[in-house]
Amino acid sequence: MDNHEDIAVVRKIEANIVQVEIERTGSCEGCAVSGICNSNNKIILHKIKTDLKLMIGDKVQVNIAPSLRVFSSFVVFIFPIITMVSFYLISKYLFILNEDLSIVISLLSLLLSGLFIYLIDKKFENKLSFTITKKL
Repeated sequence: MDNHEDIAVVRKIEANIVQVEIERTGSCEGCAVSGICNSNNKIILHKIKTDLKLMIGDKVQVNIAPSLRVFSSFVVFIFPIITMVSFYLISKYLFILNEDLSIVISLLSLLLSGLFIYLIDKKFENKLSFTITKKL
């Protein structure tokens, strides 16, 4: 699997840490975990440690770890489905509730998965694995 690389512009430099601005792409539009990327309207700002000699306004190629994309996709799209099915099965077969009540409980479990997604979003928003691969 290839790494996903975006073009970013250096906006701020402090010692060996640079703040870069990445323009949002189409894949950002449907993402519910926007805090993971620190998105702010149409731009995404990141602080990245680098040894490259850069100046404000330089364009750089930023590497975004594929594991981050897979993890965020799992959390946003697969986890809610797993939560719904699990809550349905637990309420139907473990607590022996009728099917209508089990369905309602599984739908309410979406609120729990939404809370989980929010907590994951807040926990990982400053722990990204972005690297600058080269100056353009």
